[in-house]
Amino acid sequence: MNRNKCLFLLVLFTTLLFNSINQSNEVKAVKSSGLVNASLERNYSVVMSEALKENSAEETVYPRVEIKDTEVRNLKSKYVDQEYKINIFFPKDYKKETDRYPVVYVLDAEYNFGCVAYIARRLIKNKDIPKVLLVGIAYDTTYEDFYDKRSRDLTPFSKIHGYKTGGAKSFTSFIQNELILFIDKNYRTIPEDRTIVGHSFGGLYCSYVLFQHPNLFNRYIIVSPSLWYSDKVVFEYEEKFAVKHQDFAASIYLAAGEDKSLRVKDNTQMLGNKLKERGYPNLHIKASIVEGENHRSLFPYAFTRGIRFVFADK
Repeated sequence: MNRNKCLFLLVLFTTLLFNSINQSNEVKAVKSSGLVNASLERNYSVVMSEALKENSAEETVYPRVEIKDTEVRNLKSKYVDQEYKINIFFPKDYKKETDRYPVVYVLDAEYNFGCVAYIARRLIKNKDIPKVLLVGIAYDTTYEDFYDKRSRDLTPFSKIHGYKTGGAKSFTSFIQNELILFIDKNYRTIPEDRTIVGHSFGGLYCSYVLFQHPNLFNRYIIVSPSLWYSDKVVFEYEEKFAVKHQDFAASIYLAAGEDKSLRVKDNTQMLGNKLKERGYPNLHIKASIVEGENHRSLFPYAFTRGIRFVFADK
């Protein structure tokens, strides 16, 4: 039993005892002296004081945990009618240097930004990857609303799925015409070196951009993508892209876990195989099915392997 419950029961017991004594004829004589009343009132006051102190301590608001070498910017989009919270991670000594850096854009930063910031910091220190800027796209909203908003932004238009989906075109306009311009204007970037990272619906969105807007990014980390969406419409995009393109200058890391129920594993393998079969001369691609991982556990592993793979040329 915790302290608050103990205090509550003690207050309740004292109050009941106080009322019982008030109703007792034998105590009335003593009560007239004021001794019982005074004693009970003192005990009651002490208990209530302690209870209030305990509650006051529990309600204290403490500072939030902060990630080193980061800052947050807010950016309102006219294309989506949404204010996004943009999380930015800097390599160590960014403000002391004058170098320019590749930018890694990370979807679902609401929940994964601490993870990617830590991994990037360690890999940079070990010189496994070059120094990069991480730009995480988040909403700063409730858990339920976050899922509604990501479903809206990360899915292409579909007649099959509900009204809360299908906003990928508008979201891409936000990234291309607002976010990238904002980042390139305010930070020291290499504008032609951009990576996008996405998991689940985020991986679906990366695949959508890969074929519908191939010049927007040149590196892709696509983790457990929801390629089942809208009767596998991404494969239609791939077919149309292949008809018009003889080459594809990009670096792509695809990964899925072993779970079969989400239809992710087979579709990820299929997309990886199709891209390899095209024989694009300048396509650098790796598709992995990761043993021992599943849809929800895969991301940290895949980001670690993926970012090293797509920057292997650096």
